Amino acid sequence: MKVLMRGVHLSLSDGLKAYVDEHLVAHIERFADDEASEIDIALVDINGPKGGVDKECRVTMRMPGLEAVHVTETAETLHQAIDATRDRLEKALKRSIERRRSVATQGLPGDLEAKVPPY
Repeated sequence: MKVLMRGVHLSLSDGLKAYVDEHLVAHIERFADDEASEIDIALVDINGPKGGVDKECRVTMRMPGLEAVHVTETAETLHQAIDATRDRLEKALKRSIERRRSVATQGLPGDLEAKVPPY
């Protein structure tokens, strides 16, 4: 899986990159079983040094055969935003994959439905 990571209005430290790899990318890799998949991660500091609830994690996941899934979460810290994004992205990917499976078997007789390979 191809991982694109960028920081907007903040610099990405090695620790932050490692946190994203461990807590976001590692959990999402199980959905993407090929090299054609791509995850685009943008970590944003909206207000800069002013503070407040202004840390944002934006993720777009692209997989062959599925529409792109985009999730954005805002929190007080980047770690909280990354974790919340991971949870929402997992749910969205599961829903999208299940939708694809139900469309693939829609309209087939019951005995043929069992022979359709899962994607």
